[in-house]
Order: sequence, then C-alpha cells, then structure tokens
Amino acid sequence: MDNRAIYTSLKTGKRIYLRPIRPQDSLRIRETIANLSERSRYYRFFSGMKKVPEPVLERLVAVDGVNHLAWGALDLGEHDLPAIGVIRVVRDPKSGVAELAIATLDAFHNTGLARILMAVIICDCLQAGIETMQANVLAENKKARALFKTFGGVCTHSDGAYLTYTLDVAKMDELIHGVDIPEAVNDVFHAFDRFNAYKSRLAG
Repeated sequence: MDNRAIYTSLKTGKRIYLRPIRPQDSLRIRETIANLSERSRYYRFFSGMKKVPEPVLERLVAVDGVNHLAWGALDLGEHDLPAIGVIRVVRDPKSGVAELAIATLDAFHNTGLARILMAVIICDCLQAGIETMQANVLAENKKARALFKTFGGVCTHSDGAYLTYTLDVAKMDELIHGVDIPEAVNDVFHAFDRFNAYKSRLAG
C-alpha cells in the first residue's frame, strides 16, 4: 500500500491531509461524488448522476501507481476524514498520454485546493515518467479552463461543447515553481523531496 502522506493547510487555515487513493476508498469516493453540487458533477462526469455505477467506482479506485495515479485531499477537521477533493491521471500505455481529471467540493472552491492538487499530480507524474496530460472539459466550465491555462494548457481540440487541453508536465512544473509559491504548495514540494530521499535510501 502506498503510505505517502502530506499535511498542509488551505487559505482558510483548514488543515488537510493528502494521500494516494486506495481500493478501500470506494465508500469515501462515492460520498464525495454525492456531495458535489449537480453542476460540479456535470462538469466532472458530463452527467448529473448522483449515484456512481459500481463498475465506474471500481475504476476510480483501481490505482496502480504507474498508469493510474490518484490523490485525495481529506478534511482533518472531521472525524471520518471525508474527501474534499480528488485528482487523477490515467495513462494510455500506447500513446503515453495521461487523461487528467480533478474535482473539489463546492465549499472548497477558491481556497487554493485545486492548485495544491495540481502540484501533487505534477510531482507524482514526474516520478512516474508521465510527460503529457490531456484534460477534457465542457466549454462552459470557465474555472477549469482557467486552471488548465494557468498551467500552460493549450486547447488542442474543440467540437463546440467540449474542449481538450493538452499539458506538458515539465512545463507545468516550471510554471508552478516560477510564481509566488503558496506555503501549501511548498509543503507538497518538500514532501516529495522526502519521498525521493526515502526511495534513494531504500535503493542504496
């Protein structure tokens, strides 16, 4: 089991705990999706479904650490540690391109959570050798489009209602290091430095 963990705080001061998604997180992920607003579910799944079909849920927690990376942000202020945000990439073994998806509970929009999750997935992709991400987004989802553009995303396909943004992971890493880095994002970088140092000690 992947036991990596990152502790940090949102802009609001709320403490959160970031860790890789595990197979036993099925119930937590189901509850998180149910707690999204109808609009947020529509933006994430292109559907307003409140109950996720079991096969879809199984795929969401089938993380292998190689071609499927996923991290959850858990609320340390609640006893059952509910997930308030999830980010994942799923790499196509043939093309090497990984599909990116991110969702945060509506109550945690504009708290810096999306940027923290992006920092985590950038670091993990660099470790996993994922060089390119693509994100499919509804044209009306202005916040997601702005987020991807912030990280150097380029719209490479459009059919009117749906857009595809392509993101270069090395460029994303350069951009996130080249701004006034929030303390929480620095916490992510420091954590991955520790993870890498630990792996190096084990390898030695």
